[in-house]
Amino acid sequence: MKIFTVKELADYLQCSVSSIRTLVRKKQIPYFRIGSKLNFNKEAVDNWIHNQEIYNMQDKEYPIKIRSL
Repeated sequence: MKIFTVKELADYLQCSVSSIRTLVRKKQIPYFRIGSKLNFNKEAVDNWIHNQEIYNMQDKEYPIKIRSL
């Protein structure tokens, strides 16, 4: 089992450390703590990425709002 730190995960996902911390704060990415240290299971993160891809590929219909001038 591979465990990432915040910095390692940011490198893996090619994003900033602050982006990772924002996802954690919003509880949008799987993580766990040991004491105050944030940790990420690579398998859980890979599953999260896969689920994000599926969600983003789904057809979504958004209501069109027509503004009157």
